Formats: sequence, structure tokens, C-alpha cells
Amino acid sequence: MNQKTSPSAQKFVSMSQCNRPPPVDGRPRTPSLRAGHQNLVSLDDWSRGDIENLLDVTEDIRMHPSEFAYSLAGALVCTAFFEPSTRTRTRLSFEAAAHRLGAKVLSMGDMQSTRIGLGESAPDTLRMAGYYADIVVARHSQDGMVEQMARALDVPVVNAGEGLHHHPTQTLIDLFTMRKHFGTLDGLRVGISGGLRYSRAAKSLLAGLRAFRDVRVHVVDAVGDVDAARQECVPLTQIAGAGVQEHASVADMLGQIDVLYAVRVQREQYRDAASYESQLARCRVDLCLLQGLRSDIVVMHCLPRGGELPQEVDDTPFNHYFRQAANGVAVRMAVLQRCLGRFRLTTAVPMAESLRLDIRPAPFITTSVAW
Repeated sequence: MNQKTSPSAQKFVSMSQCNRPPPVDGRPRTPSLRAGHQNLVSLDDWSRGDIENLLDVTEDIRMHPSEFAYSLAGALVCTAFFEPSTRTRTRLSFEAAAHRLGAKVLSMGDMQSTRIGLGESAPDTLRMAGYYADIVVARHSQDGMVEQMARALDVPVVNAGEGLHHHPTQTLIDLFTMRKHFGTLDGLRVGISGGLRYSRAAKSLLAGLRAFRDVRVHVVDAVGDVDAARQECVPLTQIAGAGVQEHASVADMLGQIDVLYAVRVQREQYRDAASYESQLARCRVDLCLLQGLRSDIVVMHCLPRGGELPQEVDDTPFNHYFRQAANGVAVRMAVLQRCLGRFRLTTAVPMAESLRLDIRPAPFITTSVAW
């Protein structure tokens, strides 16, 4: 006697019976977003060729943004910023880069909403994010933490700023801006002024510049009064490397540099107000200082700025720091593509037409300075 199949049992259908076309040649119909799996923790492991290739892709993105508009379609990018004083600018830059590539974003900008406050470690928090996303962009105040995260995750990890030493994407932005203006990075004379020993952007830039030939570095190092009083204060050569020339003030090195890169003189490093003002005076880049200089000198700053770079410099031809900031989106687009193993999508326009999307900017909209 045949037993009737219950209505609930009829709902379950074998996967082999589903009407789905088989993959062509046994391959999945969409490329794996995790195939590339390249981390960007530090530029120390990058060669000159690696850096220049990334800068070339950045220029290609700037020149042909529509052809990259869907190159990360279907990807999920997680931004996880663990620092209490989160730089909104950096996070927004990464998220803008992801959106411009057609990816979606999972943002963890407020760590109070995670289990961190209940004792969960940062690597464990990121491990969970790695199960949900295809790539994680992380920032942390502790040196070495992003590398720990990269070892814990099976998806690519991008360092968005870590501790006092690493900020690789900021350095790539800096190098791209310099090369865009001078045509090459070889032979440049770069001056760095401000709280260099407390700036991860400055230290990361020094690491990036070492990949190129005949680059001469000049510095004005604003040492905090607590460190200056210590006999065991770390010498500048240990921080910046051998061959770096130190100056008493910015004015002393102006005739010897092509690029003046200012970083913040960190007020929190000084208990004595007079010491802070004295160091700030050594590093200040103001209009009076720049008058009479040749117009091809470039002034840069990783931002945010303080008294070391007053707003009066904004309307001068020396100002490249806003252009530098605008370049951040294209550089970070190139980084996301590299880490995910994705490159130029030449079918972007036909794809947009098939989806009935218009990826061209409207004629009445001002094009972003990033393009």
C-alpha cells in the first residue's frame, strides 16, 4: 500500500533537481572576490615596481572612472576603525572608493556598538567581520594590531592607519601627488617638518621614499618636552634613517627642497605651553615664509592641520594639500582593486546600458576635483 507524501515533505526539492544551468567548464559563473587575497599592512614589503604599478592604476582610474564603475560589483567592504579619535575623513574616503567601484559597505565606525566594550579582542571582532565581508579596512591605535588581524582573517586586510608607524594608503596618496606634479619621484628633495617622531604619516612616507633613487630628505623635528628631557630620547637617524639632514627651522631648508611636507605639531606632546609655541614657531609654514620662493615648490599636509599651516596659504600656488586629499579616493580605489585581485572593467558602459543606468555625470553637476 502506497503511503501518501505529506504536503510539508513536498516542499523539499533536491538541489540536483533545481532548474539551474551548470557552470561552464566546471567553473563558477562569477569570479571569486577572494582570489586575489593580498593584504596591505605596510609599504616595507612593497618594491618600487609595486608602488609604481599602483600609481599607474590610480591615474587610469582618474582618467577613465566610468570604466571602473562596476569592477567590484557584488563585493562587500567592511570599514572597522578602532581608534577612539576616528578620522572620519579617512573612513569616508575608503567608503567613497568602494561605492565608486560598485561595492557595498559595512561600516563599523562606532566600536561602542560592538562586543569590544565587553572584552572581545580586536582580531576576534575582525574575524567575525571577515565572515561577512570580502575585504576589511582597519584602523587601530596599537602598533602591530593590523598585522595580527591580517593573520586572523582569511580575507584581505588594508591598513587605514596603525599606531605610530604605518599609514600605507596615505603614503601612496602622497607619492601619487608628488609624481603627478613632478613627473617622477627619483631625485626629489623632500622636506618634512613638525612632530615627525609622533606622526605615522611622516614615518610611512619616509619608508615609501626609500624605494626611489637619489631622494634627499630634510627634516625639522618638533620633539615633545617630555621626550626632550629624557637622556634616552630616540635619535632622529633611528627614526628617519641615515642620510637625513636635520635643520633648526623650516626657513633653513627652504632653498634645498622641492616638496615641503608639514605634519601637525601635536599639542598633547607638551606639558609646557612655552615649549609648544617654541617648536611650533620652528615648523610654521606661513605666507611670509613662502614669499619670494620659486612657484614650483609644493606644500603638502596629511591633514588635519593646526597652527603649523595657517589658512592664508590656501590661496597660493604652493597649496597642494587639498589636491592631495582629493587624490585619496582614486588611490584607495586602486588599493581595493589590487587586494581583491580585480582590475579595469572594460565592459562597464555596456553593463550600465543593459541595466539601464546612466553612469555619466549630469551636465549640471560639477565634476569632483578627484577626477
